[in-house]
Amino acid sequence: MRRNPCVSLLLTVAAALIHLCYSLRIQLLYDRSTPVHHELWRLISCHWVHLSTDHLFWSAATFLVLGSLCEIMDPKKYYATVGISAISIPIVIWWGMPGLMIYGGLSGLDCALYALLMVLFIKREIRSRSWIWVALFSLLLGGLVAKIIYETATGLTIFVGNTHTNMVPVPLAHLAGGCVGFFVGVFGVKSDRVSVGFHPWITTNLQGDSRCHGTSRPARRHP
Repeated sequence: MRRNPCVSLLLTVAAALIHLCYSLRIQLLYDRSTPVHHELWRLISCHWVHLSTDHLFWSAATFLVLGSLCEIMDPKKYYATVGISAISIPIVIWWGMPGLMIYGGLSGLDCALYALLMVLFIKREIRSRSWIWVALFSLLLGGLVAKIIYETATGLTIFVGNTHTNMVPVPLAHLAGGCVGFFVGVFGVKSDRVSVGFHPWITTNLQGDSRCHGTSRPARRHP
């Protein structure tokens, strides 16, 4: 049976509900001045706080799509990627960007899930020896690196408009998330269940039936 991406949906809904309550957003946002006052939960909750409706739309929609695909294909690696990146991204920002006072949004987790998804696709296509698809998904994975370089060089975001706001991209968060997704995808423990594969226009349940795996009834012996 195909798995429903319930966790991805719940986490996306949580981001939308938090956005509706301004006072809650203030209490959950990453604020560099607050961890010294023991409000350490902000280091995790900040991912679900967004600074504008446009920011929420792009980050949450991307999280829902990428998270759903990863959760269906390999639940264990999905949970590991979300958990590790949710913890590691704020820590990397804390040590690497001491001048950044405010941070929020799912974009770092989005990059982690994107990297994980591309690695899952690449590994699947390597097993099936589909080298054209391996090359394509490898190029798409390289696109994440290009995005981070662009944000670092220009200070602009690709999807969320920030030219007329005080919002700035945080490429370090995207790099940290991408690294987590990549390494979990390459070295993480695979789920016990058989993953579900996706082509851009074909969805295939790889669990299959017994005919696909060569099982058959024993041959009858004739006297």
